[in-house]
Amino acid sequence: MVVTPVELLELVMTGWFGYRLVRSPRDRGLWVIVVALVLLLLGEAFVISALRTWSEGVITAGMGKLIQNCALVLGFCAVLLFFLLSASGARYASGRPEERPRVPLRGWCDGAAAVVVCVVLTLSMAATPPRLQAGAYPASGRLQDAALDRPEVVAFYAVALVYFTYSCGAAAFWAVRYGRESGSRVRFGLWLAAAGMVLFGLASAGRGVYVAAAGLGAAAPDALAGGASSLIEVGAVLWISGLLAVGVAARWATLRVWLHHRRQYRALRPLWERLHRAFPEDALDHTRREPGRLWRDRFSAAQVHRAFWRRAIECRDGLSKLSPWLRDVGCDPEADPAEQAEAVQRALELRASGHTPSSSAPLLVAAPSTTAATVDTDVSQLVRLARALDTHD
Repeated sequence: MVVTPVELLELVMTGWFGYRLVRSPRDRGLWVIVVALVLLLLGEAFVISALRTWSEGVITAGMGKLIQNCALVLGFCAVLLFFLLSASGARYASGRPEERPRVPLRGWCDGAAAVVVCVVLTLSMAATPPRLQAGAYPASGRLQDAALDRPEVVAFYAVALVYFTYSCGAAAFWAVRYGRESGSRVRFGLWLAAAGMVLFGLASAGRGVYVAAAGLGAAAPDALAGGASSLIEVGAVLWISGLLAVGVAARWATLRVWLHHRRQYRALRPLWERLHRAFPEDALDHTRREPGRLWRDRFSAAQVHRAFWRRAIECRDGLSKLSPWLRDVGCDPEADPAEQAEAVQRALELRASGHTPSSSAPLLVAAPSTTAATVDTDVSQLVRLARALDTHD
């Protein structure tokens, strides 16, 4: 059993998406795409060959060919369903029942068509005498070696190829449509995957013409089937590259957010430490972690995000509690960060000395500079104040 580089890449991609599914088991989009990838992987010749070897003859040549083609039919149907739901705006990751992705009527029709195709393939294989199945359906997949003079063999290949042509073309259409509604990085990967599906569809159409011509007794050029095989190889590379590009784009975006939050978390430390000493009761995390867990938390994306948001909230709460003393030291909310940092330092010293503030009215410091404030602009102002405090020391 020889595994080609493209097949090895497909194995790696399936394993990677499977790992992501383990990490996010409630993401229904990942469930659909992993099922599609597993089915398409099952449709590879080397997988069928391995299954036949491991089954020690239980899976015959005809049964292996039937499993291979049915897996491809259902796999392409799953790919089509994924893009169809994505383009329709379905919310995959939601765990609430009212927001589960609803399969449109077209999706149900495509699923029913895939089931009908599998039934036809099964009946065609059953109509072929067992002793002739190995020769009628070559394991190599070369149509030139298939017994296309038999009507049941022609029906087997023709029905499957017609469905492949349709499903690949429809999936490419929905992938392009979904790509137009996505970001530039995701769009590039989706369009690469769509190009691969187009080549799959063209190859299936070419092989369908070859089967139809041979079934009618006409002379079909071998170059038609050979060229279709070449298109399948190129299409597989584009399809895999597109999915990997989408995955890498998503991971890159996640990494950028992780790095940004980690930098801001560390930048807030001078302000947070002072306010935490003054108002320890404002701490949002009172849990104790094991030393090994502390090391893992430094690199865990979820823990970094939680720690960042906790620190930002604690800083804002601490400044709110400190605002009466800030008023007594004459803090100007419109002043630059350096002046506000000096006022914060004096207010903390005044509070530590036991001074009772003259007013309990709140005072907003380190406020966002724009009226259309967001969480990011608010945190950025806190970071400016924290850096000014660090410089002040």
